[in-house]
Amino acid sequence: MTLPTFRNAMFQLHWFFGITAGVVLALVGATGAMLSFEHELLKALNPGVITVAAQSQALAPDALVARIRAQQPEAKLQSLALSADPNEAAKAGFAPKADAPKGPGGRARGESRYVDPYTGTLLAKPRGEGFFRTTMQLHRWLVMDDVGKQIVGASTVILVFFCLSGLYLRWPRRWGSVRVWLALDWRQKGRNFLWHLHSIVGTWVLVLYLVMALTGLWWSYDWYRDGLNRWAGVPSQQSQKKEPPAGERGKGRDGADREERKADDAAVLDVGAAWVAFEDAAPAWSTATLQWPRDGGGAQFAYLDVDAPHERARNTIELDAATLAVTKHERYDAKPTRQKIVGSMFALHRGSFFGTAGVLAFMLASLLMPLFAITGWMLYLDRRRKQHAARALATAQAALPAASGGEPLLLAYASQTGSAQRLAWQTAAALREGGFDVRVERLGRLRPEQLANAGRALFVVSTFGEGQPPDDARGFARRMRAQSLSLATLQYGVLALGDREYDSYCEFGRELDHWLHHAGAQPLFDRIDVDAGDAGALRHWQHHIGQLAGRTDLPDWSAPSYGAWHLIQREWLNIGSPGGRAYHLALTPHDPADLAWQAGDIAEIGPRHDDASVDAWLAAAGFDGDSDVVQADTPLPLRTVLARSRLPDPSTARGLPPQQLAATLAPLPHREYSIASLPADGSLQLLVRRMRHPDGRLGSGSGWLTEHAALGNDIALRIRPNPSFHPPADARPLILVGNGTGLAGLRAVLKARIAAGHTRNWMLFGERSGLHDFHYRDEIERWQREGQVQHLDLAFSRDHAPRRYVQHLLQEQRARLDEWLAAGAAVYVCGSLEGMAPGVDAVLREVVGVDALEAMAEDGRYRRDVY
Repeated sequence: MTLPTFRNAMFQLHWFFGITAGVVLALVGATGAMLSFEHELLKALNPGVITVAAQSQALAPDALVARIRAQQPEAKLQSLALSADPNEAAKAGFAPKADAPKGPGGRARGESRYVDPYTGTLLAKPRGEGFFRTTMQLHRWLVMDDVGKQIVGASTVILVFFCLSGLYLRWPRRWGSVRVWLALDWRQKGRNFLWHLHSIVGTWVLVLYLVMALTGLWWSYDWYRDGLNRWAGVPSQQSQKKEPPAGERGKGRDGADREERKADDAAVLDVGAAWVAFEDAAPAWSTATLQWPRDGGGAQFAYLDVDAPHERARNTIELDAATLAVTKHERYDAKPTRQKIVGSMFALHRGSFFGTAGVLAFMLASLLMPLFAITGWMLYLDRRRKQHAARALATAQAALPAASGGEPLLLAYASQTGSAQRLAWQTAAALREGGFDVRVERLGRLRPEQLANAGRALFVVSTFGEGQPPDDARGFARRMRAQSLSLATLQYGVLALGDREYDSYCEFGRELDHWLHHAGAQPLFDRIDVDAGDAGALRHWQHHIGQLAGRTDLPDWSAPSYGAWHLIQREWLNIGSPGGRAYHLALTPHDPADLAWQAGDIAEIGPRHDDASVDAWLAAAGFDGDSDVVQADTPLPLRTVLARSRLPDPSTARGLPPQQLAATLAPLPHREYSIASLPADGSLQLLVRRMRHPDGRLGSGSGWLTEHAALGNDIALRIRPNPSFHPPADARPLILVGNGTGLAGLRAVLKARIAAGHTRNWMLFGERSGLHDFHYRDEIERWQREGQVQHLDLAFSRDHAPRRYVQHLLQEQRARLDEWLAAGAAVYVCGSLEGMAPGVDAVLREVVGVDALEAMAEDGRYRRDVY
């Protein structure tokens, strides 16, 4: 069996036993917690019964026995327990009656009564004793006698399996980190919180549960108890019984019936003399229990020292029944370690072996037992729900026909709960709409060398546990780490799913990305990390998929929720440029409180069709644009709904009622733009290049913002946090590299740096024409004059032959680049993924090396916002 297969088998067994035996263990744990301080609670509930008022002189043991027998002449006294504490009651134990019910194992238990040691009065039965007796029966055998005992025993064995398999399943890669093992973060949410709670708290109590289980089996199975006794060198109970000769079995030495001999033993024992002999042998004790002779044996005393380590650290003295001479004296502290362990099985099980703190710890651990049953069930149901949804989606998407003659593309996913699988199929559907011939595969079914001929590949992978790949991708991960391949012909993209609350956030996706990068593969765009299903990051992935597919009309996977912002400024910046028009835009929200973002964040715009396009569609389809329809519980003119929706073929819509038409409309997909300002500027500013389709139509986003929307119009806008491009919090040197409208993101970062007083900034910027395309020239040159930008290097490609780009500037400034990087500089790149970003990356790889560049990326010193 391979390691991934074994691990999956362990996982399957773990959850199967968890939803079965876990329920029994939850009950056993809860009842065990109730029993932890049973004696202390009963004492508190029963003053005058378990505790008595101290008097000047207690009765002698023989006098006390005489008074007990006078009150219960028909009962056979078997034991008497006394305490050295003057406030503790004595306790008398009676032989079971002939008709007493038998419990598991066929044994009947006699009655015990508390006795006032000063008067010999039998005291009332303690309140709450019945409750704790029932609780004990639930704890040990589910109040089902031998059947329940077997169920509890089997569940206890399974608890040992839970501890060991749970440890194996959550073993983190960074196993030496105490924080990874034990730190619980309450800020987590959803399934990740449940898994974190289940695994981290399980680690806290793992050793305690092992002790509880391994000691609890003592009462479940005779073979287990006999085995431990043999291990400790303790004779079994059967071997200690003296078997009479065959002809006298059932008879005493004088031929009397054994039961009669038991009565004689009890009658002839001189209790006072026996107690004197005991105290001569053990002058200092805290509690002592006398057991009357049985089957011709001697009287036995079990006692605790004054400073006994726990309630089962008993010493025993046996007296000859006739002479009261000491025939055996066993001291707990003189026993070998193994015999101490076996003799302390109850104290180990309860935790009192480790003192009061141990009892408290074991009680809390027992109380937590239902937590694992509850979280385990919740995780199981969530997993089943996601797997069912993923299977349904996969079945539906697999039925889609591949694009005929389209460009081939491999889409591989690695999923633990189904989320990555679902996103992979959504991605495949979008790409097929864009004309790609998409082949969807589980990553675990691929071998790394198969990627060499893939051409283009996308990976949607989740991270499981502490930085581990999903179970079905472990084989691929192992082969990936062991192989060194050349994947120079592969273009790829990675969507990494994870949770930022973990130290190993998106670890497997990062590892896969690094491996592909090291193998020479070229990224189609930067890896996208998704924090706990973050909708913004998923929209960013969808944005790249739309660009890859050449489709700007792909619908959003999640319903958009925009705010309304006023367009207050629009300025054409590059009049006379050989390139497309670039505009500076400024927007303000209805609510000033919405002026809240950080440098590096993204504005997502909900585009609109222009009025002429909507009017043309209405005329072709035969609708009145002023018809009222209801959308999202809001009455709106049909014209307004059409303006923000994908327009269907007019022939398919003709004749539908307006409301039915509105219900079928899908919203236009959002467009993303880097924010070029800070909230302190009083407006959200954008740098947008007007784009045109091959047929001359304007792009839906850029056309709406730069042409069709009038000043004062409402613009649908939402802000997406982009923490991977937030500026450094410290004053480290910063190298900003960009081209075209990528200057927007760099401008916001520079503004934040200047506002923080961090002036060691070096900008490298490229565009077409220095005369026309140096956007924000006055502002940037002022920053340079005032020392807030220490170096400014510019490359205007159309002004030079051969053409020069920003990557050439970096090569020319190699000495300065070395100096700044040595000083701990961070590098921020914003702009075009085609040409500029790969060129800059190649220069940096040459300067610092692939490993060092990836280390910079991991440390946040190399960040890119490219498109």
